[in-house]
Amino acid sequence: MTPGRPARPGARPAVPDRRGLVPLSVLRGAAALTAVLLGAVVWNGSAWIILPVVVAAGAAVLPSIGLASLSLVLLVVAYAVNMPAGSPWLLVFVAGIHAVFLLYLLLLHLPLRGWISVAALRELGRSYLRSQAVAQPVAVLALLVDDAGSSLVAVVAGVAALGGWVLWLVGHPGTTPGRKRVRPGRGPRRGTVG
Repeated sequence: MTPGRPARPGARPAVPDRRGLVPLSVLRGAAALTAVLLGAVVWNGSAWIILPVVVAAGAAVLPSIGLASLSLVLLVVAYAVNMPAGSPWLLVFVAGIHAVFLLYLLLLHLPLRGWISVAALRELGRSYLRSQAVAQPVAVLALLVDDAGSSLVAVVAGVAALGGWVLWLVGHPGTTPGRKRVRPGRGPRRGTVG
C-alpha cells in the first residue's frame, strides 16, 4: 500500500511484521502451566490441588499483585507442609518457583493481549539464570544439611522475599524492579514490549 493512496475497497489490511516477537499469551500459559505442575508436586494427590490451580490460572490471565502473591504463597507453604526435609524435589521446586515469580513479575504490568520481543525474553532468561546462580547453591546446601530446620529457614527466606516484593509493588505502583521508565512517545509500538 502506497502512503497517501486510499486502500481499495475489499482489500485486506496490512498485517504488522511480527518476526522476532512472541505473543504474551504464550508467557501467560507458561506461567500458569509451571505453577500448576509445581502445585501437582507439592499437593501430591490431594483434592486441595484445585485451589492453587484456579489461583495460578487467575494470576496468569488476570494478573494482580494479590493473585500473584497468593499463588506463590500457596506453593511455598504447601511445599513446606507436604514435602519431607531433604527431598530432591527442592532443586526443581526452587527453579520452578523462581520461573513463576519472574513471569508473574513481567506480566503484571503488560496488556492482556500483546507481543514481547525475543530480545526481552533473552534478558528475562539472563535474569532467571542470575537468580538461580544464588538460589540453587542455597538449595543444595539445604539438602546437604538434610535437616527440617534448614528447609524452614529457606521457606522463611522465600516468604520474606515475597513479602518485600509485594510491599515494593504496593509502594511503587506502575513500576517493576529493574524496568526502565519510558517517556511518552519514545517507547515501542502499543502492545509490544522490548
